[in-house]
Amino acid sequence: MRNRILLLPIAVLMLWCATPALAQNRSESFELNPYMVFTDFDNQTEIDQDVGFGFRFGYNFTPLHELEFSFDGLSTNDTVVGQIDVDVTKFITNYTFNFNFQRKQQVVPYVTTGFGFIRFNASAPGIPSDDETDMLFNFGGGVRFFIGQVFNIRLDLRWLFYQGDNQVLRNIDYQNTDFGIGVGWVLGGKTAPPPKTHH
Repeated sequence: MRNRILLLPIAVLMLWCATPALAQNRSESFELNPYMVFTDFDNQTEIDQDVGFGFRFGYNFTPLHELEFSFDGLSTNDTVVGQIDVDVTKFITNYTFNFNFQRKQQVVPYVTTGFGFIRFNASAPGIPSDDETDMLFNFGGGVRFFIGQVFNIRLDLRWLFYQGDNQVLRNIDYQNTDFGIGVGWVLGGKTAPPPKTHH
């Protein structure tokens, strides 16, 4: 587990070194964001914390207002006997407000909230698998560190709330915590006009 957590900053550093500075949040632009996510499951789920991978796709209506779609997944085990394999996937749609008030702002904090679904699939040798899909609500925030005008490194913290339906999880309320680290590219969009010169 510790080795996988150590891979997070190493992978980001490798992507940073390999990516040229190309082109910040702009109106009518798109953002691509592959990321690693560490999930700390509610203790009542009896699911072990682990690291997974995901991808976000965002559309910036303006530099401040963004709509994002994300998908991520991980494979882990139960915390009781350690022999039950649990695959967890999430699909989430979020509104994100970016605190982006300058034209060439290198550090852009944000807050985000939205709804989605979380799916659990549990299986063990000799036992039929069980699965359930639960609706979730999430909120959180993070920060982007821009390297140039396109490429950024992104840190993200979110709290997820959902209720089990007695297939994999008991019918009670749960709260997970997700911490993500990834990279992003902001592509296209409107560019600000050049400043006027007076002769």
